[in-house]
Amino acid sequence: MRTARVTTTLIAAALALSVALPAQAATKSISIVSRTQGFNPATASGAEGTTFAWTNNDPSFTHTSTQDSPLSLWTTGNISPGVTKSATINSAGAYGYHCAIHPTMTGTVKVPIKVGPASGTTATTFTITMATTAATGNFVYDVQERVGSGAWMNYMTGVTAKSVSFKPSTTGTFSFRSRLRDKTVSGKFSGWSPKKTISVS
Repeated sequence: MRTARVTTTLIAAALALSVALPAQAATKSISIVSRTQGFNPATASGAEGTTFAWTNNDPSFTHTSTQDSPLSLWTTGNISPGVTKSATINSAGAYGYHCAIHPTMTGTVKVPIKVGPASGTTATTFTITMATTAATGNFVYDVQERVGSGAWMNYMTGVTAKSVSFKPSTTGTFSFRSRLRDKTVSGKFSGWSPKKTISVS
């Protein structure tokens, strides 16, 4: 099977299409099955810095993996039958994508936020990591917090650092999620990442 790699300019230090994988990077494989069966799995998840690789197993048609607008972070270009192309996603969020040739073919990549340690006390300083690198250009990270089963509230918005700290003042459970956002364009952001929860005793 032939394999091709695509390279694009680094966007906000959040996502890149890579020629080669770092030795420590994880790879998630996604099969392009057909125009009717689409992508398998339709929703793929991986940690920050995971490379998602699309292999065209449809013997009859060329396809693409193109991230949805208005964010439009990546496009693999044409993926011919038997070819693999990939994108490395470095920031937490949910990223819808489609085949630009057959737009009814859709999928989602989900990258959860990182929070550590998993538990502690009110004396513990927790680290919330939104990406593997700091944001650059017009891009920033937004972080939300949920106490127990309450409503999601903004914790920090417009952050350029790759991580922020959290020091709880009370015991309980605290969940966090984040997204990538272009601060200059209204509505240009990823979906919220899968949450991570910590326990404070």
